[in-house]
Amino acid sequence: MKLKLFIFLFTFSLIKIFATGQEPDKIIINNKEYDLMNNPLEGYLERHPDDHPVFGPKLPEFQKYKNGERMLSFSTSNDRDYIATFTIENNVLSLIDIKIPDLNSENEDYISVFQKLFGDRKIVLNYSGILVIPTGKLIEAASFGYSSLHEHYKLITINNDTVVKEKDLNKDEFIKFKFRQFAQYKKTEEYKMELKKYIEVWEYSKKSELSKENTKGMSKKEISTLKKGYEQPPTEDYMNGYFFATGNPDFVIVDY
Repeated sequence: MKLKLFIFLFTFSLIKIFATGQEPDKIIINNKEYDLMNNPLEGYLERHPDDHPVFGPKLPEFQKYKNGERMLSFSTSNDRDYIATFTIENNVLSLIDIKIPDLNSENEDYISVFQKLFGDRKIVLNYSGILVIPTGKLIEAASFGYSSLHEHYKLITINNDTVVKEKDLNKDEFIKFKFRQFAQYKKTEEYKMELKKYIEVWEYSKKSELSKENTKGMSKKEISTLKKGYEQPPTEDYMNGYFFATGNPDFVIVDY
């Protein structure tokens, strides 16, 4: 376990340097709001793309962006382009708000568009997974949404929007849970797809970085250093470290 913990903390330190922090979704439990280290709305939006607050057809103010007339200038700290707020009441997970960056704000303020999108319609998420909610003091702040480390966590297992289990864990218990979940995640088709996608992105970056256009004006030493960084593709162990520290395969249900 000491070796695994060392790998975790080493990878964690790398992510702090190279990744971009993300605005978390929110969840309200017993009238208290928490950050949520999951994005339960993503699966719903994949099944119902017309309900997407930015890329769906329901908000006409985004039409000029979708038509290519203007560029979206949302912050890189929110790759989803929205912040969703959920609640758990009577053991049921529900969506209660969606906020997006205000196009008319110079300060990247967020405005609610829930009413515009759904009116009084109740949204059935059909979400199943393990929600991860940091509840304790922040130990290590990382520049990626899922890689900060806290003293305590609350885990909640959801099956089709219904709570079936919940438990409070300390830091060490949470790390052990992460290892168990990741071991099962490696057996999934989603994991294989992520490995393939990572390599494809690496190959595209290599081609782009080493192109004549990009290296124009560089010294021979600079080009040589750049080429050295792309001599070997990333190993599976390296990619596993990255996925472990930055990912959150909430759909993989394991005991905790």
